[in-house]
Amino acid sequence: MKGVWDGLDKERISRAVLTAFSSDEYLELLAAINNADTVAEVEAARAQLKDVMALWRQECPEYAFMVDCLYLFSEKMDLYLAGKGA
Repeated sequence: MKGVWDGLDKERISRAVLTAFSSDEYLELLAAINNADTVAEVEAARAQLKDVMALWRQECPEYAFMVDCLYLFSEKMDLYLAGKGA
C-alpha cells in the first residue's frame, strides 16, 4: 500500500513549511483567511496573497507551492463562508 508521502521530496517540503511559517506575511495572511467571517474578508486577503505569490515565485520558486496551498485554502474558505460547502 502506497502512503501519502511516498515519492514526495520530504526535505524540500519541510524547508518550504519552515520558510512559510517563519514568514510574518504568510502567517498574517493565513490568520486573515482562517479568521474571516465573510466572503469579502477572504477576497481581500486573497488580493494581498496574489502579491505574495508573485514575490515568492521570484524570490524562492522552489517553495512557492506553499503560497499556492494558501490560495487553495482561501478558495475553500470562500465556498464555506458562502454556504456552498467546502
